[in-house]
Amino acid sequence: MGLELVRAVCAGGEASALATILQVQGSSPRHPGAKMLAGASGRLAGTVGGGRGEAMALEACRRALASGTCERLKVEMVGGDVIGTDMVCGGVTTQLIEPLGDLAPYRTALERLEAGERVLLVKRLRGGEAGPAQVEVALLDEAGRALHGRAEAAEAPAAARALDRGQAHLDPDTGVFYDPLLPQEKLLILGAGHVGQALAALAPALGFAVTVVDDRPEFLAETRLPEGVRAVHAGFAQAIAGFPFDSATYVVVVTRGHQSDLQCVRAVLGRRYRYAGFMGSARKTRLILEQMRAEGFDPDQVAALCGPIGLDIAAETPQELAVAILGEVVAVRRHAPILAALNQAREGRRA
Repeated sequence: MGLELVRAVCAGGEASALATILQVQGSSPRHPGAKMLAGASGRLAGTVGGGRGEAMALEACRRALASGTCERLKVEMVGGDVIGTDMVCGGVTTQLIEPLGDLAPYRTALERLEAGERVLLVKRLRGGEAGPAQVEVALLDEAGRALHGRAEAAEAPAAARALDRGQAHLDPDTGVFYDPLLPQEKLLILGAGHVGQALAALAPALGFAVTVVDDRPEFLAETRLPEGVRAVHAGFAQAIAGFPFDSATYVVVVTRGHQSDLQCVRAVLGRRYRYAGFMGSARKTRLILEQMRAEGFDPDQVAALCGPIGLDIAAETPQELAVAILGEVVAVRRHAPILAALNQAREGRRA
């Protein structure tokens, strides 16, 4: 669930119900954790995939609002259902339909999300694989502490994995659904040269709130950056000092030279972020990391910096480099298996 949908839930207005995909077997246009907020008048926000499946979810939401009870809804799109005009992928999804009465966990979640923190909804389900269900809701912070409801020690490892990976997951054995709620992710691009501009052009479509910083005003002209991208004309250290870093912050250093890269890395180290890296050759990377260690920065923080950044796709043009860099950023966002091989290759290039 994204920040905007949590805001829609908390906004109130008409009575509403929430449809959440719990599990997918086969193919589906949406994945576990996808949600739709619906009222008696129809869909209010979000989507569970459109087509017949969403129509069934809307009808189930109306039933839940009328009865005040939760339901597990199984939507099967197989056999004859895969023929026709519906947006069908040939899979089976299980959805949880909940009438929203107590908004307290969502309001608490909204407060934490707006502060840049990740939180986890834990929904303990009782009942059959389809039909009426009983749901107990808890909300946990990044450390696994209960903000609403109760935290169970036995659930802690699965809760931590779900929050770290940002992926919703239903444990079929326990009937517990782990649903991470993530704040607005921010991408701070330090340097508005060709690669910085290419990053700024691509990143908004990936859901990032993008800020580009440069000390050259001509590189921040409106004609160079897309609408909606925030441009900051300032020295790099000054801009970094004033930026609201949090666990949803991603930083990419692509300035015009070694000295400005050093300024950025010095200013970023010690701040809170999800990802930080800089572009350059293996030799430049080694020199910067050695310089940071020599200046007394925490060795673990220095080792956590990514560099040289970008997936190895033989990129050459600024646009290709931006794709390679954002591919790595998304891999970090999704805790992708490719990260282990990427980090091993990076260590090899640094040696």
